[in-house]
Amino acid sequence: MAFKEILKEEVVKIDTAIKEFFDAYVTSGMLNHDFIVQFYSDLKNYLLFGGKRLRPLSCVVLYKGLGGKSDDIYKVAISVELLHNASLVHDDIIDHDVMRRGQPSFHAFYTDWFEKNLRKYSEQADFGLAMGILGGDLLVELGQEAILNSRFNNNEKLKAVAYYFKAYRELIEGVAGESYMQNLPLEKVTETEYLTMIGEKTGALFQKSLLIGAVFADKTEKYKTNITEFGTFLGQAFQIRDDILGTFGDPKETGKSAEGDIREGKKTLVAIYGSENSQIRELYGKRNLAAEEIQTVRRLLKETGALERAKAKATKLAEKASESLRKIKLNDTAMNFFQDLIKFVQERLV
Repeated sequence: MAFKEILKEEVVKIDTAIKEFFDAYVTSGMLNHDFIVQFYSDLKNYLLFGGKRLRPLSCVVLYKGLGGKSDDIYKVAISVELLHNASLVHDDIIDHDVMRRGQPSFHAFYTDWFEKNLRKYSEQADFGLAMGILGGDLLVELGQEAILNSRFNNNEKLKAVAYYFKAYRELIEGVAGESYMQNLPLEKVTETEYLTMIGEKTGALFQKSLLIGAVFADKTEKYKTNITEFGTFLGQAFQIRDDILGTFGDPKETGKSAEGDIREGKKTLVAIYGSENSQIRELYGKRNLAAEEIQTVRRLLKETGALERAKAKATKLAEKASESLRKIKLNDTAMNFFQDLIKFVQERLV
């Protein structure tokens, strides 16, 4: 089965599992207020509005590729999608982003909701931010429940939960490191620091998604090192490409502005490479940049070779991911899927 066919088929199953998971809470009678019922429904809608599902998909395909047969893997796999989306909800608060996937970010949605429904009663200024923090926190907790509520044996579930929370810790460390680097001059951030940061922020969840799949296929110990390397390198390659899209992508395709990272001075690899140019250092991170100055930054990132260097680094990491992948004994369907996923990461436009 071709990559796109597997992607389409499995994403439908993953989305169905997400819907059924949230609907079970909404219809359970356990939620003791109409607003809380709405809160769960809004979280479900947030998750189901777009997203590539690469993390749960990786969990499912690796599990099946190692011989796993149970459909309960879908219930487990949504845990990493819930954790991923929890990080997005919180990231949008940290970055002051009001759009996600072409729609209001979760906290921005609740800021608008407050104005329409509660402003006439209250002067609260930060309702949307509060609901964003709580929504992200709830998604983290629900991800754990998704694993524990599955029908796999308890020993496997405990191992998977341990990986889940290790991913959560590493993700926080990565975002904390990014927040620190964000306040440094561009030229003070090194390639090594950036790669370490994205290895935690992005690579850790790819890595643990795969390891969770391996746990339930009972193959973790045999391939742990190879899976860890594959997930880390793939995640790093993905993030470098994602950051490139944040500067050069088409907003109609990506669903977010291609100017924000330049104005905010986001420490991306392409910008770090470009920091050798004095004009880039002068312009990058100025919030009041004119449209012409943003185009100048983009032009200089190309002319200095920074863009091509960043692409080359992503390609090298993708090649290392492929080397690690080949050491894992998967069935042909899974092996071909992951090789195609590596190509997708290298060539992605959204």
